[in-house]
Amino acid sequence: MSKNLKVLFTTNLGIFKFHDVNRDFTNAESQNRIRRIEESMKEDGVLPIPIIVTTKMYVVDGQHRLNAALRVGAKGLYYIVDESIPNTPKGIFDYAKKINRNAKEWGKKDYIHGLARQGNKNYELLEFFGEKYPMFSLTERIMLLLNSGSKSVDKGDFADGKFEIGNLKKAEQWAGYLLELKPYFDKGYNKSVFVRTLLTILEKKKEFKFDEFLHKVKLRPTSIKMCGDKRSYAEMIEEIYNFKRKSEDKVNLRF
Repeated sequence: MSKNLKVLFTTNLGIFKFHDVNRDFTNAESQNRIRRIEESMKEDGVLPIPIIVTTKMYVVDGQHRLNAALRVGAKGLYYIVDESIPNTPKGIFDYAKKINRNAKEWGKKDYIHGLARQGNKNYELLEFFGEKYPMFSLTERIMLLLNSGSKSVDKGDFADGKFEIGNLKKAEQWAGYLLELKPYFDKGYNKSVFVRTLLTILEKKKEFKFDEFLHKVKLRPTSIKMCGDKRSYAEMIEEIYNFKRKSEDKVNLRF
């Protein structure tokens, strides 16, 4: 941020511009936040906290405040022009990310949105995967795209655009496996602990064949049920998988 920044005031809210590389404010969570700010502006008139913009008036910090001001027809808005911020998608995103890095409001979805808009292929695919498989939460989609139930993603690396997907075809195949279980396990097929357990088995237990597991589930649909942790799920999957197998053919699926 530049030194000696001045807080300015304008009654012309039309001078400000949004950039699609910044966080998406059209989702339900953001809309609720905008409504809360609206109520505050109706009571207090003008918000004292300035928004931050580039020299071309792209809003870098304060999209929710500007949206609220536009909706209530505010008489004016305080703002700061930071000349150090480049008027480029990367410059705007990097500054917004930096200023909000420790804010609770910013999360993985905001980084995905911004990095995908900059053409980062991994984040574009992650966004596409979310549109194709909305029944899985972001946590499960990341696991699927990593082709792993045991790997984790560093928050800092994720924010810096360093997330890399594994095999997309395998991710879609494993998502398909989970969806095949839905008719028999509607309450748990897409829950994080179960997904993590099944993906870890698929990743680490090469002798495990999903088609055989699904066949055993169909034979005894009441055998698949909610569990409290990975260990319990692994034991349940192992028990189902080994149904009607000879003792010498039983497979250990615990980890």
